[in-house]
Amino acid sequence: MASPACAQCALYLKQIAELQVANEQLRAERDFFKKQCAAQERDNKRSAHPFRRSDEQLKGAPHKPSGRADNHAPANRPDPTTIDQVIPVAIATCPDCGNVLTDKQTHTQYQTDIVLTTVTRQFDVESGYCACCDCRRHARHELQTSDALGAAGNQIGPVVLTMAAEMKHDLGVSYDNISKFLQTYFGIKVNPSTILQAEDRLLDKAQPTFNLLLEALRECKVVHADETGWRIGRVNSWLWVFSSANVTIYAIRYSRGGDVPEEILGAAFDGVLIVDGLNSYDVLEYTKGQCNAHLLRRVKDMMSKTKDAEMLQHLTDLLTIVKDAMAFAERREEYSEAYFKQKARVYQLQLEGWLACCENYEDDELRKLAKHMNKHLLEWFTFLRVAGVPPTNNHAERQLRPSVVVRKTNGCHKTLAGALKHAVLMSLIVSCEQQNRSFLELALQLWREREPEAIPLTSLPAETV
Repeated sequence: MASPACAQCALYLKQIAELQVANEQLRAERDFFKKQCAAQERDNKRSAHPFRRSDEQLKGAPHKPSGRADNHAPANRPDPTTIDQVIPVAIATCPDCGNVLTDKQTHTQYQTDIVLTTVTRQFDVESGYCACCDCRRHARHELQTSDALGAAGNQIGPVVLTMAAEMKHDLGVSYDNISKFLQTYFGIKVNPSTILQAEDRLLDKAQPTFNLLLEALRECKVVHADETGWRIGRVNSWLWVFSSANVTIYAIRYSRGGDVPEEILGAAFDGVLIVDGLNSYDVLEYTKGQCNAHLLRRVKDMMSKTKDAEMLQHLTDLLTIVKDAMAFAERREEYSEAYFKQKARVYQLQLEGWLACCENYEDDELRKLAKHMNKHLLEWFTFLRVAGVPPTNNHAERQLRPSVVVRKTNGCHKTLAGALKHAVLMSLIVSCEQQNRSFLELALQLWREREPEAIPLTSLPAETV
């Protein structure tokens, strides 16, 4: 095509050509994002989408053969130590042709099952008049859980009520389904409202023990904290978890601010608080450690999106620094204290040097990452400076998971009273699990006392595996 003689026409043609190129680029971007949106809509309709690995992860991951490795240790159920019933199973003739069998042998098979039995107790309660107190006094047996008589004297036992509480708060079963389960398998008719009211009584009895757990948490040297969204009626709220190696406290509050961890841990807390980078923790004066697992996931996500080779290498360097520091911390016992401190300072200097180099890049996401890391500069490698501090906040996330499942399957709470009850009972259930103690034994002690005092979990018998 011949160049136009008019300079203005030539300029217009040049601009038209540039606009056509830009238009093609925009069309290509539009098609790309349309495909992404369509794929996202398809994924959201899959029930397993939140837990599904991405296509990029599947492509890069090595093939994992199905089944267990060859020559693995057997995983059979152990033989029972006690036998309650022996049943001979005889055979004389072939079940197909009727021929008499010879060379007969006896083989052993075990079956462990549940015997569905209920116990109905009648307490003949004596009473007498006390002239000094000017009132009637009633006797109480150690198996009784209530002093109610007359129309309210037909009680549900403590084992049933404790089972219902665990099914509701730990397993997320609704009150109606708990009532159906008890009716179907044990023949016990329990209204959902009965279970609800019994939990209110258990909450009052368990409050001193919960306060004892709260004081124990405040004395711990390492505490993990995390939070997730919750609902109380129509109002947004937050489920908090504060967990150490053997104590877990749940709290449901309308606030997501720093007032909640300060309320739970107290102003005098002198341990290390492991967090995930939420701004609410910044106002706290505690010694803190940041979660490096969150950092690694964020960096890997940035690496999957960037096409800049130089920036990709820069992010890879950060992964190497953090992973090397975490691997070094796992071998703390192999080195002298002086060498370990010296090496910890080296890793801290490497991290600071990496952050200084971020100024050479103009990527917005990288600058946001560098700003976030500089804000918590001395908290990323707390696990190197303080022995016994883990590098991640995975423990708190694991403790949150049961309640997240309950939220998904059974919803949240309609009232603040129900939310507070869930927090207290879940704290007791999970803390018992951490210390290998039986929540049933704890609940039985609480039920059988008129006004129970705080019960240390270490006083409970250990659960047998």
